[in-house]
Amino acid sequence: MSLDESIYREFLGEVERAAEEIRRLIDEDRSFVIFCHNDADGLSSGAIASIMFLKEGARFLTRSVGGIDDILEDLKDFSGDFIPVFTDIGSGYLDEIVKVVGDSPVIILDHHEPVGESSKNIIQVNPHLCGINGADEISGAGVTYLVAKALNEENVSYSPIAVVGALGDLQDRIDGRSLHGLNELIVNDSIDAGLMKVEEDLLFYGRSYKPIHIALASTTNPFIPGISGDESRAYSFLMDVGIKVKEGDRWKVLAELDEDEKKKLYNGLMKHLASLGLPPSLARGIIGKVYELVKEEPWTYLRDAREFASLLNACGKTGNDWVGIAVAMGNRAELLEKAQELLEDYRIKLARAIEYAMRDESKQELKHTVVIDGGDVIDHKLISSVASMISSTGIMGEDKVLIAMASAEGSIKVSARASKKLIKMGLDLGKILKEAARIVGGRGGGHDIAAGAEIPKIKKTLFVLEVDRITGEMLGNSK
Repeated sequence: MSLDESIYREFLGEVERAAEEIRRLIDEDRSFVIFCHNDADGLSSGAIASIMFLKEGARFLTRSVGGIDDILEDLKDFSGDFIPVFTDIGSGYLDEIVKVVGDSPVIILDHHEPVGESSKNIIQVNPHLCGINGADEISGAGVTYLVAKALNEENVSYSPIAVVGALGDLQDRIDGRSLHGLNELIVNDSIDAGLMKVEEDLLFYGRSYKPIHIALASTTNPFIPGISGDESRAYSFLMDVGIKVKEGDRWKVLAELDEDEKKKLYNGLMKHLASLGLPPSLARGIIGKVYELVKEEPWTYLRDAREFASLLNACGKTGNDWVGIAVAMGNRAELLEKAQELLEDYRIKLARAIEYAMRDESKQELKHTVVIDGGDVIDHKLISSVASMISSTGIMGEDKVLIAMASAEGSIKVSARASKKLIKMGLDLGKILKEAARIVGGRGGGHDIAAGAEIPKIKKTLFVLEVDRITGEMLGNSK
């Protein structure tokens, strides 16, 4: 791989300056409290930041949170002796952070578009400030990793976790299921350190150790209607396309298939999707770069970086954030077993949630949006994953925004996704959800292609109408 690092010189300079400031604060014997988001990228970021301070002998605490409100509430519990460190969160709420922390030092390592006014006491590293798109060129974990590496070159050993964070944030969707931009620089670090191998292949979960039909059924990124989540259907599909799933009494794994068998499998998937009225091009999402963590055991969910990301996401979405952070920091044994059990349970719940979300009674179609209302049936902690899985199927088309909602205690959790086609037309979901949520007394934001919000229950209908209206205005299609 070749990468022209000169185009990122300004950003990498900001990384170096931030590392120098952090070094100064550590040398002053300051204490830190790390706040990270509770998804795969956030937990990866929190783990890298934790290792960064741990290696320097600094005192720190790490907390995983669901949103900025949790952070603002937690900050009240800490005296000025603790310096807040925000990873994969923070840039979108600068005004509110400044109000709480005043003139105290703050560190923000984020990739979301900055909103509000920063101040001199805030050390902020964000790709958007240097004209780099944080939605797909680098994740929160990537930003945190580059700062950690600038602080101590030994932290290159955590480059694979930054790759895990990027894949967990679906930053491989833009460029043919491969990472690009600053993410590529991090991938190169990992390869050069002998920690990662990259190759092109079919992207099934458990490709090197699960029986083929189980690997196919376990694949949810992209979600394959009629196959994902159903081992018996996956088995029947493989038999129909002429793939031998057994060699004698032994189950075969995907890695053992030859090129002809892989072509049969791919072509069969195209026909399957076409039979459901879905674009055969969706099958292209099954092929891409496999990021293999070569130091991890082949039989674990940590060997494949996408599976590692799924494991962290499951930990965060089931309230076991600390398990995910610990595993990402390098803990194994019983903790890894627990994390793998959480992932298996999470996948079952997610498959059920997606099945419900695909029903006609849960869907509503407006001029510019398709709304999926999970109500009390879909756990609000799963709604972002549901939105990602359904958007990956292409079943909603490319011309409308997908809005997925679920009830939480006293509020509605919202997760939205847009197609690459809409982004090229100038759509920015983060701005849309921020404005629509503000109108109804809620809070929203995110990236151009993926965003979220939390709104009052009684304002659900108004919020949806506002999203539809603002989307139309942004696309220049409102009448």
